[in-house]
Amino acid sequence: MKRKKGNASIASSNKRTRPQDSELGEFLAPLGVSLGADRHGSSSETDTIVRELSIKLLDTQTRDNFFTILQDYIDNIDNLKVAMLPLLKEDNTTHFNSESLIRILLRVPPLSEPLTELLLEKLPVVSEDRNCNIAALIVSQLRWMNSLSYDVIITKLNEVLSVCPLPVQKEMISGLPEILSDDRHEAACALLLDHISTLDLVPCILEALSELTLSNKMLDKVYESVEELLSALSADSVPSALRFLLSTAPPDKAVSSIREHIDFQSLCQSGEGMEAEGLSMECLEQILRFHNKTQKCWLTQLHSSTSLTVFDLLVYLILYRVNHKPKQVLSSIRLHLKEGTLNSTLIQELYKNHGKTAALFNTEQLRISHSLLLSYPEHPLPSLLYLSVFTHGDMHAQQEVIGSLISHIGSGQSKEVDAGIRTLGLIKDSTDKSVDRFSSLLNGLLDYFNTLSISQAREVLYLLVRISSSGSCRTVDDIHIITRKYLSHSSNKLRKLGIIGSCALVQALSTESATKAKSFLDKVQGSLTQAPELVALFYDELAGCIASGTVSTEIVQLLYDKSVDRFQTVFISREPLDTDSQERDILCLEGADTLENDETGHISINLWHCVQSDDPSELMTLCPLLRLVGASLAVLENNSMEDIDSILGCYIRAPPLDDIISCDKSTVGLLALINLVIEQINVFHVERRRSMRNKLLKRVKLLQELLGMLRQVSVVDGMIPMVFDLVEDLGTNKSKKGQSSKSVLDESEANISKDILSFDPARSGTMKTSTQLNKTDNEADVGAAALSKPKKHVSSWSSVGKFKGFIRELDIRTMTILNQCTESTIASNESSDQSDVQLLTVGLPETCMMLEDLLSKCKFKLKAASVFSRPDNSLGFSRVASLSETKFTQQILAILPGLCQTMEDNVSKCKDATDDSQANDPDQSNMNSTQEEIAMMEDSPFSVKIFELVFSILELVFSWSGFANNSQISTECFSILSSRSQNNTQGPLSVRRKHALQYLLNFEESCQSFSSTLNLLKCCSVISDSTNQRLADICKGCLQKDWDITADEKENKVRFNEGVGYLVSTFLSNSSESKGDLLDFLVEQLDVVVKKDEDVEKIFPTFSRATLPTIYKIVLTKLVEHQKSIPSDKENGFDILTNCVGNFANLINYIKVVNSRPLLRSALLFGQKFLDGFLTIGLPLLSPMISDSFVEVQSILKKIQTSTRFLHHVTCHSKSSKDIALTARVPLLKKFLEAFVLKVKAIFAQHGCTDAFWVGNLKQRNLKGEEIVSQQVEEEDEDEEEDVDADLSELSLDSDEEDNSSRTGPDEENSDSMSIGY
Repeated sequence: MKRKKGNASIASSNKRTRPQDSELGEFLAPLGVSLGADRHGSSSETDTIVRELSIKLLDTQTRDNFFTILQDYIDNIDNLKVAMLPLLKEDNTTHFNSESLIRILLRVPPLSEPLTELLLEKLPVVSEDRNCNIAALIVSQLRWMNSLSYDVIITKLNEVLSVCPLPVQKEMISGLPEILSDDRHEAACALLLDHISTLDLVPCILEALSELTLSNKMLDKVYESVEELLSALSADSVPSALRFLLSTAPPDKAVSSIREHIDFQSLCQSGEGMEAEGLSMECLEQILRFHNKTQKCWLTQLHSSTSLTVFDLLVYLILYRVNHKPKQVLSSIRLHLKEGTLNSTLIQELYKNHGKTAALFNTEQLRISHSLLLSYPEHPLPSLLYLSVFTHGDMHAQQEVIGSLISHIGSGQSKEVDAGIRTLGLIKDSTDKSVDRFSSLLNGLLDYFNTLSISQAREVLYLLVRISSSGSCRTVDDIHIITRKYLSHSSNKLRKLGIIGSCALVQALSTESATKAKSFLDKVQGSLTQAPELVALFYDELAGCIASGTVSTEIVQLLYDKSVDRFQTVFISREPLDTDSQERDILCLEGADTLENDETGHISINLWHCVQSDDPSELMTLCPLLRLVGASLAVLENNSMEDIDSILGCYIRAPPLDDIISCDKSTVGLLALINLVIEQINVFHVERRRSMRNKLLKRVKLLQELLGMLRQVSVVDGMIPMVFDLVEDLGTNKSKKGQSSKSVLDESEANISKDILSFDPARSGTMKTSTQLNKTDNEADVGAAALSKPKKHVSSWSSVGKFKGFIRELDIRTMTILNQCTESTIASNESSDQSDVQLLTVGLPETCMMLEDLLSKCKFKLKAASVFSRPDNSLGFSRVASLSETKFTQQILAILPGLCQTMEDNVSKCKDATDDSQANDPDQSNMNSTQEEIAMMEDSPFSVKIFELVFSILELVFSWSGFANNSQISTECFSILSSRSQNNTQGPLSVRRKHALQYLLNFEESCQSFSSTLNLLKCCSVISDSTNQRLADICKGCLQKDWDITADEKENKVRFNEGVGYLVSTFLSNSSESKGDLLDFLVEQLDVVVKKDEDVEKIFPTFSRATLPTIYKIVLTKLVEHQKSIPSDKENGFDILTNCVGNFANLINYIKVVNSRPLLRSALLFGQKFLDGFLTIGLPLLSPMISDSFVEVQSILKKIQTSTRFLHHVTCHSKSSKDIALTARVPLLKKFLEAFVLKVKAIFAQHGCTDAFWVGNLKQRNLKGEEIVSQQVEEEDEDEEEDVDADLSELSLDSDEEDNSSRTGPDEENSDSMSIGY
């Protein structure tokens, strides 16, 4: 009764009924189920309803009638929806385990299959009404049902899935793992793989696949399908793919697939892509945080990668965040930084296209930047990282960057301080006024002034002045206070810091108030009257400020007037020159132009008076004062030196230089004369007038000859230092105040003198005029001597090293002389210029001198591909150090046309000389040689040297880390080189690069020395973006020449040996021939060197015992690279593997003949790498071939066995000799030797060939085969029978080798079995 009452109450709530409702209701009413318009009810238990309904439907006709009624009922969408809702109980509530009517009917066996089909057929119908809730309900009815027919579900789903809209498909796919049983998961997987090509379904398919239970074979098939789709995925699907692969696939396979196929650069272009990228990184971080194996595998692959992508950089940041040992991540990053795979291009690309994602890891980037700057302070990448974080970070990140840089600057470590200052200046230049908001924080840099060097303090002060120019008066006040304090200090270093600060203040005050600047200048000059070295530093600093263009014109005019008055008072003499008196010994009559005027008399620079004086102040301030005069006038008169051109044309009263070696004063005088000439060149190099240009070129020639004399003298006491920004003075004399008298500098232009100062190399540095040379000497004798023994080139700057700090720096802008004074340039200018003055040309010795100086500047300034070898000492490069790398490179590009023209002129000269020599009578005696021929022979070494120097300079420019990143500089450089060969300078960068490379290669025939050819190849290899057969041909031709190595190159044998190794490496890298054939060829040539086989032709004369270690290492390196390229197929891979093993065995056998330490080191290092590659690539290739080609496989293993056995002897030798460097490589090699034995044994056992293989034990022997006796041998021999089943490493140590050989018979090589000894 209660049941009926309950049913009545439910039925009363459902007022509207339909005919099919009444029929179905009448059928279900006896079972306790009542139907309603909004909800169905039940008063019976679910199991009872299922049981009773199953009994009633045993009759076929009843079952058919019921299903027809049910089908009519659920054709109505509303009825279907109500039927899928849980049944209400008697109290109108839903129990937690209440089932819906549909789920109850699905449990009835006779109804399960047809009802399942009916429901699945409803999916396209309900989707047309866009009522996705119905589709989700249908899928929910099928979940966790054990009585379903799974085959019907899979078949029907395959039919209807393609016609359903996307949302319904996602609902159905997501529910598959919960609908099907485990034994049907593989069938479901096949169904999903059929639809995985629909990219919009990939996320839900991958999620469903991750919940299926699959066999290994099916999993491999799934991974292959997913890998094929990775490159085509949209940005929204990438997180699902990452989660699936990293959660289900083996870590190494998943990581390699992700790195190889997912291209984040092309995915994340839109805003939605950036959001998806952020989700991908978040997903990746969550997985890596809790999967240590995946972390290690990913870090290992990144560490061994030869190239990096932006995605790899993001993964590095994630690994640094989640890894418990961040030092391992830093170690990997440092390796890529050192190898050049992590460069500024990647960082720029990261922030250009992925800035929002990279900003999520600002903290990690700051920590990495901090560590990298400490490790490699001279590399530009840490600075770029700091700049990127500052540019794209928020206020907090910017403050962290500034604070970190301040800590670097205050660290006290010189390189770290330089890097911090450079980075801070880069941020200021790039972000304009963004740094100004942190001026109060940056004022703290003044607290570290005592720990900074002079040059570092200069950079910090000028940087603070630049920041203060935006309106921070507090910074200027702080600098003013500290400057006044340091100027009055007793410490010489602090006073120098005060001078630099005062110049920075003059620069800042001149733009605000000229009166304040003048007043401050007077105070500074008053405090420096007793210190000439400080006065000289003050002059130099003021000249630098004026040259930068940051000082107002009013202040520049004031400084010019005072400096000119000072210069003419102290250094200009109007005394007449009496050449007949005793003053002849103190007059330098050669190399100067005389100014003869009735009113003014003779004007000269009285250098001899400064040298004779006991007061060094005049000599110390001469060049700095001249620099200040020239810099001021250049700003005021727009680079016109007409007002002071007499300084270049007048006489120089120089000391007697006949007794240079014995007289200290003359040594000081020689240095003073060199410094004066250098400063004259620095000041007047901007002149364009022909008369002044000729005078300038005479000074250049004079400088070259003076530097030649400098080789004959040694360092003496009393030399005047010319570098004033050092903490400790170089000079030994205490400064005194010098006395001077005033005179007037004649402003009239000096006449051109026809004499030039020249030195006779045969007379120990004595001076003679060119007019005093005896032209009646026996020219035949001189000519014969010159032709029989050519003069060798000696570097003009080779003797400057010991006088570094006592010679002024030659400004890099003076190199523009090469642009205007080459023969071709002058010839072209004379055709358009009607001037009567004939221009002089720069000779080859002078050109070499200037190129040597430029090369030294490039080595100091430019950070090459290996920035870790940059010289530490900046002594003598103060002007270059003040330039940025970009500005320095732009200066080189400005003189690049002159360098090219110089090389082209040399080519023309050599060609003309060759033609003339062929035209002359070959039987003509050398005694009849003319002076022109003698000069040509003397210039020949310089002509060869020019090519070497120019190519070295270009190589440094091309290798500079900023060259490839700065498209403007690289484009301009390649355009200049392309234009020299009359090629089109327009077009993409790749075309210009190709034309530039072709232009440089045209100088191949003109390079007649080993060094010049080597430098040409290095230069061209840097800019060659692909393999170039012509480079390979040049290398081969160079290796085939029997070079006549000069004395200088013999002194540096290491450089020649390294050059030969570079030629071999470049030959292998650029040749179009097969790598295997090239390696065979080189091994044959090495065999000739090692065995000294005279019967075999020696194709490469450069291959010798001296160059063997270098070539041996290069060939082993290329052999390991060639081994990694072995394909997996049997047809091609087996032949390459056989070739590699044969060459490896030959190379290892060379150690038996030449067992030098470099060869042993290379064998240990590359033997481990070759075995690693053999285990990874070779054994998987040989394993399937054992059953078919047993003899061939056994032959390869026997051949490599001989190498592994001897490598074991090498490890024993390393330990017995106690060589630490060699012993450090032993453990890893032994690990691979043992792995080789175990894996070979496992492969033979797998194929049932255990009789053909046995493991033997090797005695410890040295390289001569002698046994290394130890106590361990005796102890292990006693227990040999007991330890027969012990570990392989124990068995392989000391057992008797003769016992092993008895197992295989006397002829081990011809036996069917194989022995492996470890």
